[in-house]
Amino acid sequence: MNKKRVSQLLERYLFYHNKGKEVYFDADEIVELLDSFDESDDFTYYDEVLALGLKLHPYNAELQIRKCQSLILEEDYKKALSLINTITNADAEDLDVLRLECYAMLYKYDKVVERIEQLINEECDYLDFLFEQIAPILSERDMIKEAHDFVNRGLLLFPDNISLKNELCYILEIEGDIPRAIEICNELVDQVPYSNEYWFTLGRLYSRSEDYEKAVEAFDFALACDDSDNDLKILKAYCLYMNKSYKKAIETYDEIILDNNTFPQVAPLLSDCYIQIEEFEKAYKVLKKLFEDCPLMEDPKLFFNYFLCCFKTERDEDACWFLSKIALSFPEEFTNQTLLTLSFIENQEREKALLSIEKLLQAFDQTKRNSEGSIENLFRTGQSLFVKGNFDQAIQYFHQVLQANPTKPYIYLYLAMCYLAKKDMENYTKYYQKVSPTEVLSYMQKETTQHEQQSIYISPGDLVKEFLKNKDNNN
Repeated sequence: MNKKRVSQLLERYLFYHNKGKEVYFDADEIVELLDSFDESDDFTYYDEVLALGLKLHPYNAELQIRKCQSLILEEDYKKALSLINTITNADAEDLDVLRLECYAMLYKYDKVVERIEQLINEECDYLDFLFEQIAPILSERDMIKEAHDFVNRGLLLFPDNISLKNELCYILEIEGDIPRAIEICNELVDQVPYSNEYWFTLGRLYSRSEDYEKAVEAFDFALACDDSDNDLKILKAYCLYMNKSYKKAIETYDEIILDNNTFPQVAPLLSDCYIQIEEFEKAYKVLKKLFEDCPLMEDPKLFFNYFLCCFKTERDEDACWFLSKIALSFPEEFTNQTLLTLSFIENQEREKALLSIEKLLQAFDQTKRNSEGSIENLFRTGQSLFVKGNFDQAIQYFHQVLQANPTKPYIYLYLAMCYLAKKDMENYTKYYQKVSPTEVLSYMQKETTQHEQQSIYISPGDLVKEFLKNKDNNN
């Protein structure tokens, strides 16, 4: 693109635009201007220039296609489809991509199949491209069954198509067929052995199947392809932690570049690694910084760990204070044991205090395991209802989860999305403001304005598990 020429075209357009006058451009000049807007991501005058171009050259195929694309971006798929069906002098491939996209966005899968079968009979030479473009759209529209069928149709024709295999891997993961997804992902890494993306996906899939050793191996290959990925290192460290390889997990955590977003993610598990190898002073320093940076945390397990570190490093005053904090978070049946532990510490009966602490930890872990299962079921039910469009019912389930566990990953994000779907902007704003930037980045994988008004702590173990389930978390 000739930047000088484009600048001259824009100056010419703006000169007459500011005077409220119309100026003539030939079709190629209009296309050049539109291309420059695309390249600069500045669409201030895009619609106006396109409208001018269509007024001057109403039958120009390139400009008509641009109009179709604009209508699709505006989600006016029916109008876009009507326009597509009137265009006769454009490239057939461009028209078919837009046509099938509109069918998919309108949930007209039968029309997608009908057109694809016509093109197969015509021995169309761009079929593979159509399959690659439309399969992800079907998945994004939550038409998982249809997407699976469409990808299978494509792979029958193009069995080595990497894009279709990658989409199939994602679909299988969504359907819960992790073993088959792993099988397909292994085929991908065989075809492209130096792909950070495919090794990352393979590691994530092994993690979901709780085969942490193979997950770490896959993450090592991914890091060999690109060792600059902080998220990948976080996940590798998590898998090492889950595999009880605490020293290796610490080594991996040491490689991570820490900032205000990553430190709260890694600190709880890093401190637990130090506790597991009985380096309580190091664990204490990590947790102390975590509590200073994130004072609104509510995870009782972290209070436990900090209390234990204080006790083990003979910071008894701090230990007693944190044990009091724990008591506030505990069910009533733990109150007596908590008070008993406090009395042992105050009376310098350290051996009895340790035994009492162990009983508290065991009771807490059992209670947490029992409660997490029911909370997770409520959360999954809410997700299912959300996907099906039953937003009112989904909100009821999400509020039950919120009441039981305010730090449940993505709970505020899902509530915000439900209220947005209902066009309840007041509640949407209320809950979206509680979503942490880390959650938005990991879940949506795109830049977003940080609306957070208060610090929300998310248990990193739960966050990583959710992170692992998202196919986009691989770059």
